[in-house]
Amino acid sequence: MQQSDASAQRPVMSLDGIGKSFSGVPALTDVSLTIHAGEVHALLGENGAGKSTLMNVATGSLIPDSGTITVGDETFSSLTPTQATALGIAIVHQHPAVLPDLTVLENLRVALPSSVFAGRPAADVARELLGRVRLNVHLADRVENLSVAQKHLLEIAKALAVHPKVLVLDEPTAPLGSEAVAMLFDLVAEWTAEGTAIVYITHRMAEVRQLAQRVSVLRDGHVARADADISDVTDDELLSLIVGRRLASAFPDKHPANDDAPNLVIEHLSAEGVHDVSFSAKPGEIIGIAGVVGNGQEELMRALAGLAPHEGSVVIDGQELSAKALLSSSGYMPADRHHEGLIMRLTVRENAAIAALKRFRKGPGLSKRAELDLVTEQLRSLAVKAPSLDAEVSALSGGNQQKVVMARTVLARPKLVLAHEPTQGVDVGARAELYRIIREISAQGTPVIVASSDAKELEGLCDRVIVLSRGQVVADLVGDDIQEDRMVHTAVSSKTETLTAVNARPGGTSRLSRFLQGDYAPVLLLGVVIIGLAGYILGLNDKYLNAFNVTSVLTLTTALGFIALGQTMALLLGGIDMSVGPLAGMLVVIASFYFSGGAQVASMLLGLAAMILVSIATGLVNGLLIRYLKFTAIAATLAVYFALQGFSFILRPTPGGNIDTAVSDVIQFKVFGMIPVAFLLLLVCTAGLEFALKKSIWGWKLRATGSDEANARRVGVKINRTVISAYIFASLLTFLGALMLMAQLGVGDASQGVNYTLTSVTAVVLGGTSLFGGRGTFVGSLLGALLLTQVLNAMFFLKLDQSWQYYLQGLMILVAAVVYSVVRARVKNRVAAS
Repeated sequence: MQQSDASAQRPVMSLDGIGKSFSGVPALTDVSLTIHAGEVHALLGENGAGKSTLMNVATGSLIPDSGTITVGDETFSSLTPTQATALGIAIVHQHPAVLPDLTVLENLRVALPSSVFAGRPAADVARELLGRVRLNVHLADRVENLSVAQKHLLEIAKALAVHPKVLVLDEPTAPLGSEAVAMLFDLVAEWTAEGTAIVYITHRMAEVRQLAQRVSVLRDGHVARADADISDVTDDELLSLIVGRRLASAFPDKHPANDDAPNLVIEHLSAEGVHDVSFSAKPGEIIGIAGVVGNGQEELMRALAGLAPHEGSVVIDGQELSAKALLSSSGYMPADRHHEGLIMRLTVRENAAIAALKRFRKGPGLSKRAELDLVTEQLRSLAVKAPSLDAEVSALSGGNQQKVVMARTVLARPKLVLAHEPTQGVDVGARAELYRIIREISAQGTPVIVASSDAKELEGLCDRVIVLSRGQVVADLVGDDIQEDRMVHTAVSSKTETLTAVNARPGGTSRLSRFLQGDYAPVLLLGVVIIGLAGYILGLNDKYLNAFNVTSVLTLTTALGFIALGQTMALLLGGIDMSVGPLAGMLVVIASFYFSGGAQVASMLLGLAAMILVSIATGLVNGLLIRYLKFTAIAATLAVYFALQGFSFILRPTPGGNIDTAVSDVIQFKVFGMIPVAFLLLLVCTAGLEFALKKSIWGWKLRATGSDEANARRVGVKINRTVISAYIFASLLTFLGALMLMAQLGVGDASQGVNYTLTSVTAVVLGGTSLFGGRGTFVGSLLGALLLTQVLNAMFFLKLDQSWQYYLQGLMILVAAVVYSVVRARVKNRVAAS
């Protein structure tokens, strides 16, 4: 018994003297934290206090500048995500570390160790994991189509899969409805009973009291209170430690009742997900939207923001506004600030100012001074903590990002303010500031509507609360009737059979929807176009499918096809490889010195070795420039483009070095009298790459990197290795294309090959691969190459001028881009509304 007690008291994990700075600004200074098995340890602090940074250090996402991490009997200066997982440390991030372009199953496979799926079908394991958190979605659904709550539950399922010794929950209840929160609390009780240590980060004091045994507080990157027994500290003391001062009431005074005429009147509004909603508000009143999460709150807010069509009327200050007018005159603060509320690559200043550019107009341009003055004043009033106005908004904590969204809304001076989960992930001190700003906006005569899953927030802030159930108004509460228990009771007891966000789409999307949103819809479309074009030309000229023409088309397709496969590698990463064309040309130039007439076998082997080495070196240089010297993909590969082109002309200022005809004959050898063996090799290579892309760890990591690099790193993908290896493979595939080009040209010519750069990009885009990375197919790229070659060949039969080649290529890209984007957008909207 004594040994058992000693073991129970031994920390399962300790962080000692952790320090971390970003751009010279300290985020953590000498922070220590001790975590015991079987306990919930609450970690509190304002936004930007360092909580998430500390936990990212603990789980390997960040490398600390100083300090040590002790897990059991082992001590480390830093961890990687893979090491942390192996040691039994898991985290559920405040912003889920999911890959939007991958399916639910692929997200699980890329994030979890292979041992989780050992001995059983992966789909069965995945369904079991999702079942533990009651997440009812299809395994083939793209994660980008899941709701915020569903993404959080997927993140929790990933954490549970590794049976962690230490589990970090970072604001886990922020997007969840009451049912999902209750389920999570039950799971927390189960985990701690089994000995799991839980670090619980939250801004909700009630959750701390309900779950935690110990509590630590961070303030400005320092420890304000460490390892305190929760029963030894009061809520007031905790709040004082968090903000460094005593807080008055979080909610400002409500608007006094009066007989003023309403300045907002909504009558019989219906849209996808909401039906016949009517309510009104007087000047100075704040309207709240309550209900179980997933019952039409978001759909109502989006309709009022002009982001979705609606029926019925919306009248503001006596003027009825259409959806188009609402889009330009409303200020919408979405719940998902990362994907809808902010432009993560822009700066804090740019995000805050972007909706209010008219206020900064000075003649034909903008006044930088006016912009700086107004943005600085607004951000200061919200106490936004940022390294500078020109820091990327992605570098801010979640709460400070939310304040930037609020600042942008205020600066735009909208006619209607719509705040959906305005304080999600925001600390108690910042909440009071946000409530004050919302009340001030309302007091100035601007109608304000707040949708929140926190009934207590609606009770304290709002003058009128509309309770929704299944998209319909089931209660309109005013004055003393606005009470938390009444809102909850009305929502859950409604006869409209409430839904939860978790199961808003039971079983996920339909098979047709998944196909139309998937990577193979463009492939099918390309196949139909290729067959249709062939049938049309054959109807005009019966020689179109003779052996000579088929051989010509397939031979030209093979050269372009291999290069397009390489280009696909780069585009799947969200990059591009401008060097493939000049590389193909230079490889042919190199070959012209080793494969000339009468060359010995040893010379040819040496030439092949030289071509392969140059290909590997080119891909390696591209990858190193992008990953270590921080070049953009287009800048890095364009620099290599010019270098290769220059070297080619140095080696062959004029065409020369005839390729041995015997070598060309071998490369262009045909079977069945018209099908090049090289084309069959292209088919085999495409099939192998496609299988690896969709079914292997390598393919998942490649697509994960292009889908969301930051989240891919969080789940353990080695980004540098993935990117560099992909560019090397791209160059090696270009080498195979260069062999075909060598046989076709028969001579070393430095001016050849350059056109393959843009042609390969065209083929890949036609095949449906996204220019933003994360989604695409090698099969589509092959068909894109075949279609381009077919179009070029068709001009001869149709007796068209060569300039039509460029017209048709441009038209095909335009049509493909429009068709793919429109189809995916419509399907996605249909899924979101279902």
